[in-house]
Amino acid sequence: MPSESRSVHSVENIGRVLELFTVDTPEIGVTQAARHLGMSKSSVHALLTALTRIGLLHRFVTGRYRLGFQVMALNTVLLSHTPWRRIAREEMTRLAEVVGEPVHLAAYDGGQAICIDKVEGHAPLVNTPIGGILPPHATALGKIILAYRPASEITQLYHGGLLQPYTPNTITSQDELLSDLAHTRQRGYALAIEERALGVCSIAAPIRNPNGEVIAAMSLSIPTRRLQRRKAGMIEHLRAATAATSRRIGYDADLNTEDGLYWHSVGGRTTLRRSHLRRELVEAGESGQEQ
Repeated sequence: MPSESRSVHSVENIGRVLELFTVDTPEIGVTQAARHLGMSKSSVHALLTALTRIGLLHRFVTGRYRLGFQVMALNTVLLSHTPWRRIAREEMTRLAEVVGEPVHLAAYDGGQAICIDKVEGHAPLVNTPIGGILPPHATALGKIILAYRPASEITQLYHGGLLQPYTPNTITSQDELLSDLAHTRQRGYALAIEERALGVCSIAAPIRNPNGEVIAAMSLSIPTRRLQRRKAGMIEHLRAATAATSRRIGYDADLNTEDGLYWHSVGGRTTLRRSHLRRELVEAGESGQEQ
């Protein structure tokens, strides 16, 4: 295997190791990790040792591992450069006060919808912790974000064809998911009717950045028994909250990006530049030189 291919494979394995740590599985041992990853114990031990040296993992005297505090340091950097999260929370708080139901905020990375904030309603329905991973095909938050991703990306994400069922109502075929996402995109909001948990429904709408890209989503959760009575009002309030969030972070629905103007962040400064500069900006970022 060429050196470059081995390096890429090693990075992918590091990612697979880190994905083993969840709210329900905060610690893991070498044998357990090797079994999950389908790798030899010696290879997994080498990976875990390397990650421990750089602070991404911590090793207990028992030989088990947990995430290291370096992850928290990286999280601080991430959140300090995600100012729209604060704005979204303000709108989420207002929304929760109006409808009285739980509000969640999620972003999409690595093929997963990740809960990055929440505001509890009068009666919490589901325990989705901040940092919790949400199955994209079985949640309104995930589906509204997937609806604006390229179909080729979704096909690659679910290349196996069968999607994991959580309830009898979960979408389990790729074709059905693509059809649902097309409908979601057309109406501008997503619905998940008891698809992740029985008795619970969710509605989600997108949040857009200044270039119109869907960067996150906000959702409302509601007991199934109250859905039909409250559905129309909840959709109206939710879409108003996500529109306000998008507007406050710079999205202008009337801006015609076909004229070639896009927002770019270069050297920590955000400027409106023409799209033909994208290649130069990417090259500048890769070389560490500012245009």
